[in-house]
Amino acid sequence: MTRIAILLPYEDMAETARKVIHENHYEIDYIKVIESENAVNEARIAAEQGADIIIARGYQAQLIKEYTNIPVVEMRFHAQEIGLLLQRAKRLSHKERPVIGLIAFENMLCDLSHMEELFDVRLRIAYAERIEEVPDLLHGMKKEGVDCVIGGDTVNREAEKIGCLSIKFKATGESIGEAMERAKNMAYAVENEKRNAAQFETVLDTSFNGIIKINSAGRIIAINRLIENLLGKNMEDVKGELLYDIFPQIDKWIVDDILTGARENCSSSIEVRGRNWMFLAAPIQFDGQITGAILSLHAITEIVRKDRKLANDMLLHGFTAETHFSSINTENETMRRVLETAREYSLSDSPVLIYGETGTEYYQISEAIHNNSIRKGGPFVSVNISGLEEEKQMELLFGSRNGTLGSHPREKGAVIRANHGTLLIKDIEKLTIQAQYQLLRVILDGAVNRTDALPMDNIDVRIIAAAQKNLRYGVNKGLFQESLYYVLHGLTLEIPPLNRRSEDLRYYIDRYFKEFCRKYNKYLVITVGGYAQLAQFSWQGNKLQLKAFLERLVLTADKRSIAEGTIRTLFGELYPYVGEVGGEEKLVVYKTEEAVKISELLKKHRGNRKLAAEELGISTTTLWRKMNKYGIESKFGMD
Repeated sequence: MTRIAILLPYEDMAETARKVIHENHYEIDYIKVIESENAVNEARIAAEQGADIIIARGYQAQLIKEYTNIPVVEMRFHAQEIGLLLQRAKRLSHKERPVIGLIAFENMLCDLSHMEELFDVRLRIAYAERIEEVPDLLHGMKKEGVDCVIGGDTVNREAEKIGCLSIKFKATGESIGEAMERAKNMAYAVENEKRNAAQFETVLDTSFNGIIKINSAGRIIAINRLIENLLGKNMEDVKGELLYDIFPQIDKWIVDDILTGARENCSSSIEVRGRNWMFLAAPIQFDGQITGAILSLHAITEIVRKDRKLANDMLLHGFTAETHFSSINTENETMRRVLETAREYSLSDSPVLIYGETGTEYYQISEAIHNNSIRKGGPFVSVNISGLEEEKQMELLFGSRNGTLGSHPREKGAVIRANHGTLLIKDIEKLTIQAQYQLLRVILDGAVNRTDALPMDNIDVRIIAAAQKNLRYGVNKGLFQESLYYVLHGLTLEIPPLNRRSEDLRYYIDRYFKEFCRKYNKYLVITVGGYAQLAQFSWQGNKLQLKAFLERLVLTADKRSIAEGTIRTLFGELYPYVGEVGGEEKLVVYKTEEAVKISELLKKHRGNRKLAAEELGISTTTLWRKMNKYGIESKFGMD
C-alpha cells in the first residue's frame, strides 16, 4: 500500500490537517511540523520510515523536489483562502481600494484572475525563488506604495523591520483537503506503476527474446536477463545510458522516428556479438503522448549446412562477404531508407532485385544482406554475365555440360558454389532466355536440371540480382521471362545515383581526396569553387568514377590549392563528349570561346600575363582569375 506523509511549517496547519484527516477518514499517520532548513533531511527520514509520497508547501516543497527523488504533492492556497486574506488586509489598511502585495513561491498560489475586481483592491504579486530574495522583494513593494503585504513568517518579520503592514498566510481545511485528494490520486497511480512494473519484470525475465525499454529521450529504463547475458552487464550498469551508446548497431534515426511518432513500428536486423538478431521496435503511448518504446531482439537461427566441407571449401577459396550495414556510410535520407529496407529484406530468404547504376553500392548492399541473414556462415559468390553468350552463361551459372573436365566429372557452376549461401548475379537483364528458365527452377524448386550422366542433389541458395535497367522493359520486348520478373521483383531496392545524394557526394570527395593525399604524401586543398564544380558533374560512374578522378587529380596536381578551373579541365580531358564531326563520332573536349582566346594570347606572348591582359583589356588579376576558372596553365613559366 502507498503511504503518504505530511510535512508542514506551522503547528496550526498540522492541527487543521489532523482534523481534515479525521473527518474524511484518510489513512495518513505521518504528520510533522518542520523548519525549512531541515526540509530535505525530514523528507528523507519520512521516506526511510515508509513514505512513498510527501505533501508539503511553498519553499519546503521546492527544496524537497529539488534535492530528492521522492514524489511531492505541493499544497496550494485555495481561492477561498486568498479571498479571506484579502479581506483582512483591506480592513487592516483602512483604505477604500488599497494596494495589497503578495509575496510567495510560485507553487503556492492558485489562479488569481478577477480577485482585484471581486474584492476592490489593487494587487502586486512577487514570486520568490529563494527565501533570501524576500527582503529585496519587500523593499521593492514598499517603494511602489503597497499598503499591506501578505506572506509567510519571513515576509512578516522583514515587514515589521521596515514598518510595513503585513499579515501571515493561513491555510484552511480546503487547501489541505485538496492536497490530500491529489495525493490519493498520485498514490493510485504509484500503485498501478508498481503493479505494472512487477508484471513487466515477470514478462522480461520469462521472455525468450531480448527486451529493452527506453524512455522518450532514448535512454534505457529496463532490460531483461537475455540482454544482460548478451551484453555481459547488469541492468544497473546500463540503466540511464543512451540506447545508441550500448547498441551502436541500431540506427539512431530509426528509433527517433518511433519516438517522434513518424512511424508506428519498425522491423529490421542487427548483428550483436557475431549473431544475427531480428530487431523490432514499437512506441509506448500514454494519454496520447509517446513516453518511450519497447525494443525486442529475436535470435535468427542460421542454416544448418549438411555439407560442411563444401561450405568451408568455398570460404577458404575467398567466397566471403566483407561488408556489413554498419560500414555503409550515408547522410542522405533516401539512401537511409534503402539501407533500412535492405536490412528488412535480410530477414527473408527470397530473391532480392537491386537496381543501381555502375559504381553505386549494390555490391556492398548485397554483401551486407548476406552477412545479416541466416546464410552469413555460407559462401557469398558473385558473377557478371554481361557480354557472355548463352552457353557460357549456362556454364558460369550451372556448370559445364560436356562430359568430364580433368579429374572432375562436372565443372561446378556458381549456383553450386554458392550452395547454402548467397549468389549475386550482376547485369541480370543480360541473362539469356534459356538461363532465365534454369534460374527460375533454381529459385522455385531448388534444383538444377538433371541428366542421366550428371545427377545432382537439390540445392539451397539465395539469389540477389543486380540490374541497371528496369526488367519490365525486357518483359515488354520479349527478352525477359515474365514469371522470373515477378519472382525477382517482390523484394526490390533502387539505389539513388551519387548525383542525387549531395551529402554523400561531399563525404566521398573528402574521403577519397584525403586517402590519396596520404597515399602520395601530398598536402593539397580543394577551394570552395572547386567543391562547387565537383558537385556539378553528373558522375555517371558514381563512386568508381569519382575515386578514379580524384586519384588522377591528386597525382597530377602541381599546386597546393586546386581550383575549379583545374578540375573542369581535367574532367573534360578524362570524360569528353562524344559528338559528330564530319558525319563521324569523335571525342570532343569543349572549351569556351573566352578560354580559347586566353590560351591563344598566352601562347602568342610566350606566357606573359601582363601583355595578354593588356590585349584583352583586363587587369592581370582578372586574367589570373579567368585562368583559374578555365584551368588554363601557362606553358612558358611565370612572367
